[in-house]
Amino acid sequence: MKKLLCMSLVALMAATTLVGCGSKTTGGDKVEGEKRVLKVAAFEGGNGAEIWKNLEKAFEEENKDVDVQLQLSSKLDEELRPQMLDGEYPDVVYYNIGQKSGFTETMIKENALLDISDVFTGELKDKLADGFAENAITQPYGDGKTYLAPIFYSPTGLWYDASKFENGKAPATWDEMWKYGDKLKAEGKALFTYPQSGYLDGTLFALLYQAGGDDYYKKALEYDANTWNSKEGQLVIDTIAKLATYTWDATVSNANSDGGFKKNQQAVIDGQAAFMPNGNWVVGEMAESTPENFKWGFMPLPAYEEGGKRYAYTFFEQAWVPKDGKNHDDAKEFIKFLYSDKAVDLMLANKAPNKDGEMVATPVVQPVKGIVDKLDGDMKLFYSIYEQEGVLPALGNWATTDVIEGLDFKKAVYGAVDSVINGSMTADQWKAQLNDTFAKCKAALK
Repeated sequence: MKKLLCMSLVALMAATTLVGCGSKTTGGDKVEGEKRVLKVAAFEGGNGAEIWKNLEKAFEEENKDVDVQLQLSSKLDEELRPQMLDGEYPDVVYYNIGQKSGFTETMIKENALLDISDVFTGELKDKLADGFAENAITQPYGDGKTYLAPIFYSPTGLWYDASKFENGKAPATWDEMWKYGDKLKAEGKALFTYPQSGYLDGTLFALLYQAGGDDYYKKALEYDANTWNSKEGQLVIDTIAKLATYTWDATVSNANSDGGFKKNQQAVIDGQAAFMPNGNWVVGEMAESTPENFKWGFMPLPAYEEGGKRYAYTFFEQAWVPKDGKNHDDAKEFIKFLYSDKAVDLMLANKAPNKDGEMVATPVVQPVKGIVDKLDGDMKLFYSIYEQEGVLPALGNWATTDVIEGLDFKKAVYGAVDSVINGSMTADQWKAQLNDTFAKCKAALK
């Protein structure tokens, strides 16, 4: 009897183990009522927490057999790391690349993300705006497979006071820009500023595209050795270097995350500087210090020649599925749901607390076709930038590399502009640094 009991227990343990392993791919842990658990971990930033609570509720209403368990945090990376080390993985994560922690980039380098290409097929493929699922951000390995879902997008370009220009006609070419800059210099004002050097990423991407076109741009994102030694690359460097001579004097000293960046943004509002690169969040971020007579304007980069193409880099956030999450099936369904009409409407109606705790309209825009028709006012102005004649989007990001010991890519590429402006580095020295950085990245290309 004892031997039979032991054999039964072993068999039961083996069966339990098999069921446990199977749950990883068939739908995750179970809760009361036989619901499947879907763990969604989301970064709580400027969009607030309500948007994710509303999405949780709406998804559960459409999927009665799923229990969404939200983990919201403004320090999500710090919370997830120890959990993952203990083997506890969320099923869906909303956390962007480009953050200081490099958390998502680390997951990419460790091949820890699930291939979600099948999410973006069929009806959703036709619904998503062109290019958003097929670029160097969503397909970081260049293998034609999608690992990150593009959500919450914002065109980036140059922001300015539209009331300063008759009929809103700001400079359309770089020659017009320099001429306007000379006029401002004579008045003791500046043509340009930026919040922090990292905000120049969209500017640099758009310039690369504008200077060299599609093929050159794609090669540049993979650290092509000829990127900066070509006439196209030299044109980009010369443009930034000349722009530096028209930059507001206090820009570099304010360019920090301790609040100084807002002083640079305020310089545009106060008329001390004319243009700055930014995303549409700047409107809400600076709302309390923006006078009523100020009228935000938004435009792509000036063209290199009259009638030439103009580009605006598109920033978008990402959601992804960890390979080691237990519920891949529902995770994919949740990502699909983010592009549904119901979810899109919830995002556009989003509200988030301001610094006084008041809930204010904070619409979040998904990259789906026809979204501009659902917008009005300033939002419609900002998001209709690509409907202007000759204006095109620049998408993508630097290709993923293995860890490169001692290299701070952002500092070497963008941070150096601070040095060019304050005179501690020449444009030629910046070019040499760019070449050196690209050589290291090319050798470590993943």
